[in-house]
Parts: sequence; structure tokens; C-alpha cells
Amino acid sequence: MRPPPTDQTPIKKEENKIPRWDRKCDSDPEYRKYWNEVGKLLRHKMIAEREEKRRQKAKERRRSRKTN
Repeated sequence: MRPPPTDQTPIKKEENKIPRWDRKCDSDPEYRKYWNEVGKLLRHKMIAEREEKRRQKAKERRRSRKTN
């Protein structure tokens, strides 16, 4: 990675590598708009999928204990 320019202007190509939800800056209106419209929904969906996987694993463990 190259160092940022001296005037600290963001490098567009480098900035796009950072996921939007990792650019959490409450004063940034673009981020706030993204988070309210898209980010929250994606996060809730991801958490729900993770919980479902945990439930399925627990279910499989219970089934395997019964058969042994």
C-alpha cells in the first residue's frame, strides 16, 4: 500500500476496498444514508442466518447423540 497524499484526500480506489459498513463515521451523510437504507437490513439478515446455522448444528448434535 502506498501512503496517502499529503493533503489527506482519500484515494478513491483504496476507499472502495473498505466495505461501507466498516467506514463508520456518524458525521458522514453518505454512510448514514447507506446504513439506514441498506446496512441495517444486511446486518440483521446476516445475524439471522448465523443463528439459524447454530440452531441446525445443535439439532444435528442432538440427533447424533440419540443414535449413538
